[in-house]
Amino acid sequence: MSYYTLVTALPDLPTLAKCKQMPISRIALDRRLTMLTDEDQQQLKLAESLYYFGSKQPEMLSDQKLVYQWQYQLTQIESEEIRQCIQSRLEWQSLLAALRQRQQGDKGPEQFYGLGRWTMRIRQHWHEPAFGLETALPLLAELQPLMQKGAAGEVERQVNNWLWQNLLRIERSHHFSIETVICFVLRWGLAEKQIQNDADQALEAFESMAEVLIDAPVIREHIESAFEELS
Repeated sequence: MSYYTLVTALPDLPTLAKCKQMPISRIALDRRLTMLTDEDQQQLKLAESLYYFGSKQPEMLSDQKLVYQWQYQLTQIESEEIRQCIQSRLEWQSLLAALRQRQQGDKGPEQFYGLGRWTMRIRQHWHEPAFGLETALPLLAELQPLMQKGAAGEVERQVNNWLWQNLLRIERSHHFSIETVICFVLRWGLAEKQIQNDADQALEAFESMAEVLIDAPVIREHIESAFEELS
């Protein structure tokens, strides 16, 4: 099929840091994606399910079986660049999982299962801060102390920025192709997730502020007085 009509119908996405509102809803996006062939739609669906695996994985699936599932599904991705892009995303997930597992201390390196080129090195350098990958993955060296501090939100933000730039690079190298479309949709997903996270954080901050105000003596006196009047 010709992707020109579809690609030109997709809106520009602002940078991830500036994306506070989606320029297109998922319903409207899906309408445009009906221009894809059945085969392309299957490839897109598989790419999304791998890239955003968290909410759709069976809860009882072990880490080892999950990795085997990822490996099999990756072989079904026809585009080599998209396959490598998704593998990079899953490698980062494996790296972060290793940091969390080591920090929790309930499992050793022999019980770690990850996908990609770094798995063996992670096991061999388990007790080094960034698994000895500071040179190959400088971002990991920056994330490791954040993980120790419990700054999960900042870790996710930095990883998502890296993923965004990787998708954008591939998207810009393919002007009118299935790669262009898949990368756009995956970036749309990152933006949607960030907006949702920002909303959750704003609500959490509001609730915390409300609790502090309610606990303040003056506010508590007013509340108690109001209840007394009502009774």
